[in-house]
Amino acid sequence: MTSLKVSTTFGRTENLQHLHNVWTNVTPFFSGHRRHGLQLSAPVSNSNASRGRVAIVRAGACPFGFKSSASNGNWGSSMETKVSTASPSVNTPYAPAPSSNAPDHVNLGPGTYEYLPLKIPFRMTMGIEPLEMEDWVEIDVFYDEEMTLRREILETRKEVAIVSRPEAADANWEVLEMLAEFLPQRFPSRFRREGSMLFDLTIGDTYDINDKSLDPLEVIARLIQEDVCVMMKVDGKLRLVSGAVLFPQRWHLLEKMGMDMRSIHLPVPLYADVIGSAVDHFMNRLKVDKPVWRANWAIVDDPTLFQPLNEEDIYAALQGNVKNNFDFQNHNGDVGSRLYTRCERETLVRLPRSGAILFTIRTYIRPLTVFESRPELAKQMVRAMQSLPDSIAKYKTMAGFYDVALEYLQRCAAQSTG
Repeated sequence: MTSLKVSTTFGRTENLQHLHNVWTNVTPFFSGHRRHGLQLSAPVSNSNASRGRVAIVRAGACPFGFKSSASNGNWGSSMETKVSTASPSVNTPYAPAPSSNAPDHVNLGPGTYEYLPLKIPFRMTMGIEPLEMEDWVEIDVFYDEEMTLRREILETRKEVAIVSRPEAADANWEVLEMLAEFLPQRFPSRFRREGSMLFDLTIGDTYDINDKSLDPLEVIARLIQEDVCVMMKVDGKLRLVSGAVLFPQRWHLLEKMGMDMRSIHLPVPLYADVIGSAVDHFMNRLKVDKPVWRANWAIVDDPTLFQPLNEEDIYAALQGNVKNNFDFQNHNGDVGSRLYTRCERETLVRLPRSGAILFTIRTYIRPLTVFESRPELAKQMVRAMQSLPDSIAKYKTMAGFYDVALEYLQRCAAQSTG
């Protein structure tokens, strides 16, 4: 197993505390939303933690760290970590295999999950599939190290990572209560439930689910690798009202708070014209007993998990102004170790009491070197990339290294005997 060093950096985004105060402290902007018996609790204020250097930890095929873009486009403190170029083949009771209905066609080995939702040729679709609730939350061999990172982010970037409107309090608690029931049943080696007490057997933390002084979103972020977002009806439209997003890719939770689906996806090419109406219709009709999941993919040149991107940077990318993390013209043959697939698996569940819709977002990052031993999959990736509209490639911020990524995957595909 080979390794390399990847330099990753982070800085502070300006005005985020102001945005946080605006969205969490203003007068509630709607009333009369559905309530199903849960008590309201006052939002817990997010403190300004010290902003020190955060260690990046390594897990299998990717380093996990975080990056926050500064308003002037410069980066702050830098750090390095080693990146393994192969995932370990590990099986453990702490990371049980998915259910028989869960997809595993790109699985790197026992104890890992992989998603690579390729559409060939490219089609702009919702790409939803029925979800078995047994597979609602996934825990894999990277759990311990990712959770360490999540706790560090909560200590240093909580005001960016956790945002909630007061009206979302019922739904936030409902999500935590669902999770506190689900986790001990699905992962009994990691969690135990005794009455209102939830025990995290891995970390040693204990949570009283009846303690309304807790911030339910923060507890959720400390329990699972998934990020969560909650949407509720506001003025006749589903709007984002709360979230715990610690591993964002190309967006800021604060920027999106209060938006409806079309506004959230405004920078996405083809969304409004092709699937905007279908998404709105589907979301409004989603049933409590019909959860679904979907996935998306991109190729990235930065494996950091906490990587928010302001919309101005997205629009700059759409115009072809791309920031690369290293010189791909002089890559010295290490493209496969310097580029990564970043896949997000999302689940959508209608909450039974509040009527809100819960999104979970799980991020998987793997180096392109995994395709060296999977030439048939590399062929599919080549076809998928070649069919991408130019606007989508730019939106995915792939334009700056599209050619070298495609060339590398073509070399991997050429190893096929078929």
